[in-house]
Amino acid sequence: MVARDDSVIRGSLIACLIFLVLSLCLNFFLWRHNDTVTAKEESTSASLENVKTEVARLDQQATRLKAMLGVGSFTQEQIDMMKENVSDDPDMKTIETQYARDMSYFDDGVEASQRNYPYLPQYLAKALRGRNATLADSKAREETIRAEKDSKVADAEALTTAAVSARKKAESEKATLDREYAADRESMNLEKEKVVDSRNKIEKEFNNFKSTASTRYTNLSNEKEALKGTISTQKSELNRLRSDQFETTQGEVRYVARGGNITTINLGSADELRPGVTFGVIDGDETRLRDAKVKATIQVTQIQGPHLAQARVVAFPEIKDPIIPGDKIFSPFWAPGRVVKIALAGNIDVNGDGRPDNEALKGQIRAAGAVIAAELTASGATSSGKLDATIRFLVIGEESDAGGAANDDTLAAIAAMSKVKTKAKELGLTVIPAWKLQNYLKTLNDTVTTPLGSATRGEDFPPEPYASGNRLRNTGAEIYNKPAKRMQEGNKVLAP
Repeated sequence: MVARDDSVIRGSLIACLIFLVLSLCLNFFLWRHNDTVTAKEESTSASLENVKTEVARLDQQATRLKAMLGVGSFTQEQIDMMKENVSDDPDMKTIETQYARDMSYFDDGVEASQRNYPYLPQYLAKALRGRNATLADSKAREETIRAEKDSKVADAEALTTAAVSARKKAESEKATLDREYAADRESMNLEKEKVVDSRNKIEKEFNNFKSTASTRYTNLSNEKEALKGTISTQKSELNRLRSDQFETTQGEVRYVARGGNITTINLGSADELRPGVTFGVIDGDETRLRDAKVKATIQVTQIQGPHLAQARVVAFPEIKDPIIPGDKIFSPFWAPGRVVKIALAGNIDVNGDGRPDNEALKGQIRAAGAVIAAELTASGATSSGKLDATIRFLVIGEESDAGGAANDDTLAAIAAMSKVKTKAKELGLTVIPAWKLQNYLKTLNDTVTTPLGSATRGEDFPPEPYASGNRLRNTGAEIYNKPAKRMQEGNKVLAP
């Protein structure tokens, strides 16, 4: 029984070994088959990609050839690029180069979409017919000119014959006139001496008259300019009395660029605008300037045309109310065609510290775009300039209390200022107190005015934001970097 069991075991082991060997052989053959199939598949994929690339190239070439034949179109830029074609296909390169050369026969008036081979013969035929018509007209005109020439030559020959006869007759008459001339010359010389004496006398009288007329013309011109200023000022005063609005807008915003930092306005060289003038910006729908809110302030940096100028934003608007095209602009210190003149009278104390602030106030006025045309002392005397009708505003300080404690100097100063205001009203000037001028300046730009005297602050005098020149600083992220308090101060508006 034991021997029989051993033979069964040996048989089972042999069967297992045979099965194992067969399994290994089968796995080996399957692995080799899979490797062969994978290699074939990769080769097939590569071939397919090459075929797709070639098909795409041929499709692109077919599309370009169709466009050359009128099915589709090219842009002018694509046609120009064909002149420097760097295609790998020499045949296509030759075709495109020839196409670009053929399309150059079209003039600039033909659109690029119409530049193709079907339209080229029509265009050339039309151009040829036009040239033939022009040539025919030229030939007809040539024949007409030739006939006119022959006719004029015949007329000239007839006139020449008549002129020869007339010349002979004129020579005979000349001899007679020469004799008469010799006789008259002597009498004319005597008359000439009399005329010369009379002319010298008339020239002397004329020179005297010319000098007098020139002086009178200069005086009348000066008077005319003064009267023009008076008329302009009186017109402004009349408009103010007839309406509850003191000022009107002078222009509008045309374009906004660089994230709202740069604008263009519809004022320029024809309006005698100059760089540095500051304007307040209000909403385009506002109708009453007195009640309108100034959303931002711009300053002219460059004159670009008769009615076009560039301006930078010096006081930025609130984010919810940005500057947009169509917004109105105004400045009480600028007028088209003339410079706004301002006069200062007396010692003007703006901040109430008891000391005059005239020099600081003059700097603020110049920064706003106006000029100081005249200055008067507290006694009413003129220290510089002249008080005339061309001045728009007369600025005066607060009058001292003339009560019982007032001295003679104070009363004299009040009387002098009263005379100055009376004269200003006679000339048609607008008399405003210093505080109102400050409000006008703040309406334009809060940065134009700063606290004076002991109230001066260091932050009111920041460094220049960018170096001199045409390049503007990059302020793209400025609204995110400013503290909220500084943004509110830059956007606040104080109405006059």
